[in-house]
Amino acid sequence: MRKTTFYRAVSEAEFQDLSQSGKLRKGSNSLEGKWFAETADDAAKWGEALQGPGNYWIIELEVPAEMAEQLFRVDKLDNIGPACYCELDQLEYITFHEVIT
Repeated sequence: MRKTTFYRAVSEAEFQDLSQSGKLRKGSNSLEGKWFAETADDAAKWGEALQGPGNYWIIELEVPAEMAEQLFRVDKLDNIGPACYCELDQLEYITFHEVIT
């Protein structure tokens, strides 16, 4: 199965939940889905903006390519870079691959 790689800046709380559960899940202050960056550099920019310097982790995720092609995509989210939005019910198909930072 072909995979597409995405990146996400996560807070300490989201990182701890991911470490314990092995899955991305809805947090107490989350939308009905999650945004994913197409590059680690862009994910870091969102981490800096949303969590502050040094207060986030960058994780690498794998998504089935067929699903990735169907995700809602914005070319320049928050004036940073391309990002894709994944609905909560799609999160079960996303595999946590590794921690980048």
